[in-house]
Amino acid sequence: MRVPHVRADRYPCQSEPDDRYHPISAYSPCGTIPRRQGWPAKARNIRAFAMAIIEVLPRRLRERIEQLGAIGRDPAGGLTRLPFAPAHVEALQRSAQMMREAGLDAGVDEFGNLIGRRAGRRDAALLAGSHLDTVPQGGIFDGALGVVAAIECAQVLHDAGRPLQHSLVVMAFADEEGHAFGVGTMSSRALVGELGRSRLAQLRDGTGRSVDEYLRARAHGLPAARVPAEVDAYVELHIEQGPVLEQMGRTVAAVESITGILRAPVVIEGRAAHAGTTSMPGRADALVGAADLVLAVRELALAERGRAVGTIGRVHVQPGATNVIPGRVDLTVELRSPEAKVLETLRGAVEDRAHKIAGLHGLKMAWGTWDHSPPVPLDPRVREAVVGAIERCGHPPLTLPSWAGHDAGVLSRYVPAGMIFVVSTGGLSHSPDERTPWDAVETGAQVLLETLLLLDEAPGMNRRLPLAYTTR
Repeated sequence: MRVPHVRADRYPCQSEPDDRYHPISAYSPCGTIPRRQGWPAKARNIRAFAMAIIEVLPRRLRERIEQLGAIGRDPAGGLTRLPFAPAHVEALQRSAQMMREAGLDAGVDEFGNLIGRRAGRRDAALLAGSHLDTVPQGGIFDGALGVVAAIECAQVLHDAGRPLQHSLVVMAFADEEGHAFGVGTMSSRALVGELGRSRLAQLRDGTGRSVDEYLRARAHGLPAARVPAEVDAYVELHIEQGPVLEQMGRTVAAVESITGILRAPVVIEGRAAHAGTTSMPGRADALVGAADLVLAVRELALAERGRAVGTIGRVHVQPGATNVIPGRVDLTVELRSPEAKVLETLRGAVEDRAHKIAGLHGLKMAWGTWDHSPPVPLDPRVREAVVGAIERCGHPPLTLPSWAGHDAGVLSRYVPAGMIFVVSTGGLSHSPDERTPWDAVETGAQVLLETLLLLDEAPGMNRRLPLAYTTR
């Protein structure tokens, strides 16, 4: 990159009036140097000021995201990178290589999470990252953006020889999406003991293998690693996965809260029979009951007037023959709201309606255990750091709630956590058509870097993760 000359007398921190020009980069994804005027406050000369101006490299950032985006390509479109499957193992290994290139010690913990770490002067760590798994036929940015951007932050600090007071830990959680085993943010919840070992032995994917079996196999071949217990903050960069930023004409925002999520499996049993010889009044059609439940979830969520959403996105019909009335349907109900009271009210309403539907159609309806991730506000100090970083990058401050679940929501129950959103084109995510402009990717990564630098200078928050590791 060409390094232009910038007049040093424009900056109050310089104290070398005899040398009027200094080679400082004025080309930043976040804007030009005047937006960072006077920072850091302790700087006493232009050299100290220049040290603070460390920039992510857009080309490397894009290349690495595209490299991960080539792993797990689905013939039907998009990416399918389910946790512990071969494509996920390959992505884990490639990400570990990126971490080593960035000067991090890379390894995998007992719960399948990839960890890259470099030591600092303090015992406490700053954590940054996201997840490597995808939904079926997902996009290249969901999760991977946060992992690669955190690695890029470590890389530029390493290349610049810039020390931090904190240890820096880059996280790549194994299973956030919850598709394979039916439990969202599974790996971060296992890390802090919210999902016990017995539950991990019970949870099985479509192949019949349990989480515990995958973890013991360690197919990735990477060394063992641990997340440090003392954590001052966790920061996650993520695409918004919604339309708000684009509709506002904005690029980046700080996240103020993460929605609550309730999920439950449901089994509807009727009576399989001949589709031609069984009269319409004499049927116990399990799929009819499922269809009514789908419409009921939609109706009840709409009645909350924007305070909740409801979805039935997984349905399995048996026996699945053209000329047989469905005798059984397995499905999953998902409800979301940023308000705990609304979430509980909606759950009760859905269960009541389901009971009436079963009676109306002569069906049996059995509900499994609700998996609950409560709504959580994110830490105001971390949010303030993100907002400050956004402003330093030349963007107006903005905060938004998240209607998607994230690992940051799990960790925020124990340590200060925050998130950065960048714009999603068309509001699309969990889709092969998921897009985020590359300049927005660059801006988000730079805001993440600036946030980490701000938090590194902040007073320690001295919090501990309740790690569920069994080995030391």
